[in-house]
Amino acid sequence: MHVQLYWGKDAELYRERFRQGIEPDETPYGFHLAAEEGHTVTFSRDGKHRFMSKVIERIFGFDLVHAWHNRRAIAAADVVWTMTEGEAFAVATLMKFGLVPRRPIVSASIWLFNRWDLLPWWRHWLYRFLVDEIAVMGVHSAKCLPIAERAFPNLRCELMHFGINTDYFTIRPPKAPDSTVSHIVAAGNDRTRDWDTLIQAFGSDKRFKLTLACAWLSNSRTARHKNVTLVKPQTMDELRELYDSADIIAVPMKENVFSGITVALEAAALGKPVLSSRTGGVPTYFDEDEVLYAPPGDPRALREAVLNSSPAALEAVAHRAQERLLSDDYSTRGLMARYSRITREVFSRQGKAKH
Repeated sequence: MHVQLYWGKDAELYRERFRQGIEPDETPYGFHLAAEEGHTVTFSRDGKHRFMSKVIERIFGFDLVHAWHNRRAIAAADVVWTMTEGEAFAVATLMKFGLVPRRPIVSASIWLFNRWDLLPWWRHWLYRFLVDEIAVMGVHSAKCLPIAERAFPNLRCELMHFGINTDYFTIRPPKAPDSTVSHIVAAGNDRTRDWDTLIQAFGSDKRFKLTLACAWLSNSRTARHKNVTLVKPQTMDELRELYDSADIIAVPMKENVFSGITVALEAAALGKPVLSSRTGGVPTYFDEDEVLYAPPGDPRALREAVLNSSPAALEAVAHRAQERLLSDDYSTRGLMARYSRITREVFSRQGKAKH
């Protein structure tokens, strides 16, 4: 089994960053755990990302040069797994034109269906031309499914829950906040994050301390609020310590179909109650009594969701979310088990088709 990761996720370099405490797992998304499912695993390696690679990726939406660089490992595999749609379409291109032997591609899709309706017609045509080479495309959010089925009516698309490394984000029993000033922590680099609404909800309110962790957010957005702090954690340990200091972990989002899942799962594992906009991927994973939800873009609703929850209620919400995470196995091991189940089904159907 070959895992084709996007450029910049070289597994060997990733392992070194994990040892340095910069990454949350030994390999991206825990794909090394596929060995526990009985697979022999190879990973894509990064070549030089030259100007032409970037041009091709800009035009087509996937890195064909990176796939070509890994063609021998792809050809040697029985099946190819990808985490993102770009790598799936790049490998599909090599197969479509006979540059590598045809193998089943089991893919996940993260961003494609959030922007599908904004893509030009020729991108739609290209992806539909290539998608016949993909055996299964999983999505991490239920909101993506109707878009995927409309975009690719003949492709097997299914919900494939994401997972986090619960060996690193270890399961901790929830406990009721005991501080008089609620410390709300919000982390994330997705452009779907709605920092303005979160700041409007809690900025300059002495009942709250708000800490934001985002690589691209500027200090100018937070400077006028004395109770708002912007940090940029450099290691995973720093991020985990920030989570540990929180009474509530917030996931504010603009309308989208995929975002917010990772932070919500990390919070649930650590026993922290989650405050989230009711959009993106979070409602796929947690019900109304497992997360504090508020409509997107509504600062008053965000604030009232917290003010209307007693410490005991917050503890109960966190406990129910953690139970859901454990029962549905939103871990990287669970994710690898889901990839493996789908792969076995693909090979089983191929065997039946041959007979």
